[in-house]
Amino acid sequence: MQQKRTTHGPEPAFIHLADCTMFEGTPHPIRADEVRAALTDPTITACTFCRPDTELGIDLA
Repeated sequence: MQQKRTTHGPEPAFIHLADCTMFEGTPHPIRADEVRAALTDPTITACTFCRPDTELGIDLA
């Protein structure tokens, strides 16, 4: 999970696969069940590059 903080507060978090090259910062590994739960939160999105939702068989459409 990637979370960015700015002077205006935190930005939405992104979920990445462990080997995603789009990840920035310090990784915060989470389990697959935590990913499934996190992706139901509107402030958390799946990376559109590595698609962890697709990897886990989750349809976010």
